[in-house]
Amino acid sequence: MTEESAREEALLVRRLAAGGDDAQAWKTFVDGYGPLLQGLARRMLSRRAGQAADADVDEIVAEVFLALLRHDRRLLERYDPTYRLSTYLGVLCRTAVLRHLRRRGRDVRTLPVPDEVPETRPSSPERAERAAGLREALLALPDRDRLLLTLRFLEGLDYASIGLLLDVREGSVGPLLARAKERLAARCPALVELLEPGAGAGA
Repeated sequence: MTEESAREEALLVRRLAAGGDDAQAWKTFVDGYGPLLQGLARRMLSRRAGQAADADVDEIVAEVFLALLRHDRRLLERYDPTYRLSTYLGVLCRTAVLRHLRRRGRDVRTLPVPDEVPETRPSSPERAERAAGLREALLALPDRDRLLLTLRFLEGLDYASIGLLLDVREGSVGPLLARAKERLAARCPALVELLEPGAGAGA
């Protein structure tokens, strides 16, 4: 993410936290982060419950959005722009998944709360230039591959953060990313060079 994109992201959160009837801000927020939340919710549910029905995914995503509105939008006000918004929302999504499973009698372990969002490293300026083509190519990949490559090369998260969000060991992230890149190469060889060492954030 470029510095300009980071500023726009922080401004968007401030607009949401301010309250009022800022319909455009909410549309931008939902359109921009709804698909990521859906993908994360589906992945987390599949790993913990063995399945992820569309209705359950939609319920969890709605719960994240509602959580941001509760208590005078306290979670929006607590957001620290030092961290990526996608990481913050990912931790909120994990919390919503845990609550969803507990309501259904599932035994789940305690996971970090929103103020324990892991630190991420700055993204390179070049990422904005390649994002459009890469995002389009990722749509053709399986859900897990798309999430892995998006979080790493578009959202700029490190291995520890990706492991936290996708509920996998940090040591497994590298091999999973390598296999996802291979599948991308089979579909879109010209785009693989965008994911070579140095193209993404550091581990």
